[in-house]
Amino acid sequence: MNEPSSDFPVTRSVLARLDEWLMALASPLLPFQQVATPEPVDGFLWMFREQTERALCVGKAVRMLSAIRAALILADLGYIAECGTILRTVSDFANEIIAVCEGCTRGAPTTAQARFVQQYFTPIAATPDEYDEQERERWVTRDELLSRHVQWATENGGDPIRARKVFRFVAHLYDKFVHGAYITAMELFNPRAQAFMLRVCEFLSVEGSPRRAGRG
Repeated sequence: MNEPSSDFPVTRSVLARLDEWLMALASPLLPFQQVATPEPVDGFLWMFREQTERALCVGKAVRMLSAIRAALILADLGYIAECGTILRTVSDFANEIIAVCEGCTRGAPTTAQARFVQQYFTPIAATPDEYDEQERERWVTRDELLSRHVQWATENGGDPIRARKVFRFVAHLYDKFVHGAYITAMELFNPRAQAFMLRVCEFLSVEGSPRRAGRG
């Protein structure tokens, strides 16, 4: 069995540089503002000084890069279902960044792109009563943002129909982990032990010996 540190060397090498890449993007936005939280919460939040597409992409990238590292740790430990759940968020964040950047490149964001940025910076309710009193807003959907990926493929000589199919299929697969689909539970069944693998997922190697999932 290989040690986790020897698996996926290119991936691990890239992950090791993510901090410097992210801070290169975030540095122009520093320092952040320290804003007091509304009553009844006693504290403060760090906030961007601008509510722009650039700030949104940095914020999404922070979550995306942290999640990628967490997913790799879970894969090394054999928690493949939980790894898939986190990678669903990574996929969503990446697609959202691409959609917002596409609007910036054209210099004229669509209604969905502009609303997505506005919704990102909308303060969340601080109490159950405040949440209950808020007017319900329809959030920008994944398919609405996906339409810009398709447009980008069209404008750059790609296959828009294929692009839509692939993006939606990948999202469809990751959704299964988030919603605990039937297949994601049965992947954790060990026929040798006739039990579910709730602590670590193992599979049989070609030689017939058990190995942890995620290790090469």
